[in-house]
Amino acid sequence: MAPVFGAAAARLAAEIGPLEIVVPAVPRLAALVRDEVAAWPVAARVITELAEKDVAFRTARAALTKSGTSTLELAVAGVPMIAAYKVSLFEEPIARLLIKADTAILANHVLGEKAIPEFLQRDATAEKLAAALVPLLSDTPQRRAQSAAFARLDAIMEIGTAAPSARAAAAVLAVIGRLNQPADEAVTGLGREE
Repeated sequence: MAPVFGAAAARLAAEIGPLEIVVPAVPRLAALVRDEVAAWPVAARVITELAEKDVAFRTARAALTKSGTSTLELAVAGVPMIAAYKVSLFEEPIARLLIKADTAILANHVLGEKAIPEFLQRDATAEKLAAALVPLLSDTPQRRAQSAAFARLDAIMEIGTAAPSARAAAAVLAVIGRLNQPADEAVTGLGREE
């Protein structure tokens, strides 16, 4: 996605003026990301430290990201965004057969709505991405709608109610508990109180 994202950033800069572009990368891929970003027609800074990423998310006006966990991270941080993704032409028909979800965006799945615009395959063009980013940079209905959707994430994800590891353990134990129920209780959904 790097060439498309770089071309989108150049189009956006040409339309609205200079941008400060920050690209978070995991340390093991930083050199590869730096090489890709070096070819962009606009300057971008690659960061690898978690503290730098936190600052970037807190100060970002909007984001362009690949579909994946980054969409959820940005949504929890309240950063309006668009997401894009492409697979090879060989993989596309296979993906269409196997994937039945109505969105490829993790944050959209969690929210239960298509709050984040997604541009997949042939729709993931620099022109479309830049055009979709423009309204997120000022106080527009698109920006306000995303902000309102993201505000619901804390409650949906129970952020702050328990450590994620404790919630994951509780979910696993609940599944194990259902597996260990006698057949008649598992069928009726009624369990013994202890």
